[in-house]
Amino acid sequence: MATGDNKLLLQLVQKLGLANYESLAPKATELQRLLEIRSSSGMMSTLGDYAKATICIDLASSLLGLPFDTDTALKLSGLRKTAYANGRRTLEKVLDINKTLGIGEICVQVGVTQVQQEAATLLEAYKQYAGQGGAGIDFSHPQYATMAVFQACKRQKVKPPKTKLLPFSHLKPAQWSMLEKNWEKFLATGAADMGPKGANTRGVVVKELAARGEEEEQANGGGSSAARKHASPEKIEPYQSWKKRMLEKAYRELELQRGSG
Repeated sequence: MATGDNKLLLQLVQKLGLANYESLAPKATELQRLLEIRSSSGMMSTLGDYAKATICIDLASSLLGLPFDTDTALKLSGLRKTAYANGRRTLEKVLDINKTLGIGEICVQVGVTQVQQEAATLLEAYKQYAGQGGAGIDFSHPQYATMAVFQACKRQKVKPPKTKLLPFSHLKPAQWSMLEKNWEKFLATGAADMGPKGANTRGVVVKELAARGEEEEQANGGGSSAARKHASPEKIEPYQSWKKRMLEKAYRELELQRGSG
């Protein structure tokens, strides 16, 4: 690679605020060299040197799981958002980069690492929810991990950086809106809170609240054997009905606790 190109790449790394990551410049340089070898003369004619160098840094950051400021990258590349996204996809194909970003990497790159655990929980629950239809869904597609991060942000009252997340999903805005509505239906079912990991937290709390309610009823005499013996037949509540009522009460108390938290 020409010395001038290397100098340009290092300048862009500096402007993107990534100079402290020692592994980035060598990786970006490697990608740019590979690009020069693989791309034909006219294939990358629509992208200038600044654009190609910026995208190589972008891709290197993605592969290394480093944060990346897309807004600054757009300004440095001289491209509009759509042209940048198209150029990035082209370079991915030319360089044979098909690595699917996971939740952790997405959270790092958009600066919302605090929602990573909940996003992973949501995604696992969504897989069970969406998989019930029996259709073969490719959950490795980045749209699902990206939407999980987006929804986790909303649930934790972190302003979801939708403009930064959308490119990771590889969806058009209309497709994103459809997926978002589907997730809203999923979240409305409460399945997210009762998923594999969610059940470990919410389920324990519900059991504790239900047990507390049982103790209260026993303390009031409602659950004692003596009270049941002397109660009139029409006042005796079937066990299953009582259990259902206690669980519903526990869920209500939990929701109130979450709302006031």
